[in-house]
Amino acid sequence: MKECNLKWIAAFAASLTLGVLLVGLLGQPLSAQTSTKVLEVCKSASDEISARDLPFRIEEGQCPAEEKVITNGRIGSALPDRGQSVHVEALTMTGAQELEILHYDDGAIELKHVGNDSEVAQSAETSGGFSATGPNECRDSGFANLDHSVEGGLRYYINLGTKPRELTLRSTSLAIRRGGSNITSTRNTCRLGDRVTAGLAYAGRTRLAANVSPGGKCSGVDQTSVVSFGTLPRGVLAVACTSSSTSHGPNRVVASDIKIARGTVQWTTNPGARSCKNKFDLESVITHERGHTFGLSHVSERTHGNQTMSTRINGPCESSQRTVGRGDVLGLDGKY
Repeated sequence: MKECNLKWIAAFAASLTLGVLLVGLLGQPLSAQTSTKVLEVCKSASDEISARDLPFRIEEGQCPAEEKVITNGRIGSALPDRGQSVHVEALTMTGAQELEILHYDDGAIELKHVGNDSEVAQSAETSGGFSATGPNECRDSGFANLDHSVEGGLRYYINLGTKPRELTLRSTSLAIRRGGSNITSTRNTCRLGDRVTAGLAYAGRTRLAANVSPGGKCSGVDQTSVVSFGTLPRGVLAVACTSSSTSHGPNRVVASDIKIARGTVQWTTNPGARSCKNKFDLESVITHERGHTFGLSHVSERTHGNQTMSTRINGPCESSQRTVGRGDVLGLDGKY
């Protein structure tokens, strides 16, 4: 009998101890009860992490990437602050590539448009030149939208001090300004009206440079939108970095920088001239990049090659992409 009492007392004490431990655990915040496992790729000492090695959705704590650049092939960006997103796009002589990084208020990270350059590269290799494929631009309704849009208006500056020698100050300024207005006025040959309610205002010259590194990566976020020329990887025509706020409703653009290649690309503002040879039209490239500023994504070169937002420019001394197609207009119409 005495032995049974001792066993009962021991069992009671053990259960009491377990209960105290459970109460202590339940009394702690959820973050203290569970530990988030850091993804193996994020433990690397490298300054860059490939988006192709990451899941599309990353929960808080899974990938401490504040000091790293997230890349997608040749492009990439530093991780934006919480409540912000960045869309980076590179237009090259043979295709284009984009990446969108959204960093939510709760710390979660979402990646979009990862690895979508394979179709671009293949189309460039098999199309046999720069000729566009797909329906006529006025019969093609294809478009793709990004998450962001411009609310009200966006002011931007041009660093004319960085322009290449082959361009004059006046022609450079006009081409960049007209490229933006081609989007905001939906300039087209399809008899479609202006459907963009947001504006793009030229604020003057600046000595600031676009926040794009020589390697073609978005190098920071600020509240100033700048267009400038500078060093980019060979074959890249331009890189656009558009920053948005992801808090309080739809993603609102706060800044959009464009860096145009200098030295590795020859530019023209008069692509129809007899003297034009192997030069790319500045206004056409800016029109494409401003499409991204105002929330348009890429459409396939194979099936929508005559749209301004297709993945490849139509070639040197070519001005057809100064005007937008039916699909481009419909995409903008859905946003504004």
